[in-house]
Amino acid sequence: MEYRQSFTTEDLLKSNVSDFERHIIASALQRTGGNQTAAARQLGTTRRILRYRILKYGIDVSQFCNPEKHPE
Repeated sequence: MEYRQSFTTEDLLKSNVSDFERHIIASALQRTGGNQTAAARQLGTTRRILRYRILKYGIDVSQFCNPEKHPE
C-alpha cells in the first residue's frame, strides 16, 4: 500500500507563512548582529515574543553574533 500525503491549501499557506516569518526574523537578527532586543524593536514586537518564535523555528542566534564585538 502506497502512502501519499496530500497537502491542502491551508497547509501550504501555513508553511509559506512560517518560512516568511523565519526569514524576516533571521534578517532582523543579521542586521542587529544577533541583538534580540534590537531585532524585536525593528520587527515591532517584544523580545519575549521574538524569543518564542526563535525557539519555535529553531533559529541559532549565535550565527548572527558579531565575533568582533564579542571576543573570546
